[in-house]
Amino acid sequence: MSAPEPKAPPLQQFNVYWMTDQNTKNEWLGGSYDNISAVTIGCCIFAALEKNYQTRALVAVFDSTDTAIAFIGGHGESTPTQTVPAAPAPVLSTLQPDSAGNWNVEVHAIGQNFVAGAVAHSGTQTAVTTFISATEVSFIVPGVLAAGVYQVSVRNPDGQESNSLPFTAL
Repeated sequence: MSAPEPKAPPLQQFNVYWMTDQNTKNEWLGGSYDNISAVTIGCCIFAALEKNYQTRALVAVFDSTDTAIAFIGGHGESTPTQTVPAAPAPVLSTLQPDSAGNWNVEVHAIGQNFVAGAVAHSGTQTAVTTFISATEVSFIVPGVLAAGVYQVSVRNPDGQESNSLPFTAL
């Protein structure tokens, strides 16, 4: 008896549609198994529609769950635009250490969805922050803190903010 052949993971289909004036699907225009290629196809189709119909077309790319992942153009706009969904919000899992008696100590914030330019802060107090990776940033506890518990969160440059965790200044 031979072992069953491994099955390849299913490919995700990305579909490109020409949208109606009411922003509903009008006509399927093509697709790809790669979201970048699908968006490129959408941009090319947008340009062709604009040239041939002399109107502001809206082309959209949908993933296999039928969720729009990109819009190209737009009805009534003077120039084409492309919009994409917001990046995932940062999530803060742990602070290492989560307390210190030495101000100016370096703390590592561990989590996910951090991006370059992310800053750690507590209330209006922003800490000097270093981006390490999508799962870690480090920051220096400001030397002006009074002893107490501070709620620390991480904010990405797009304004999305993580949950907060307590840091105790001893």
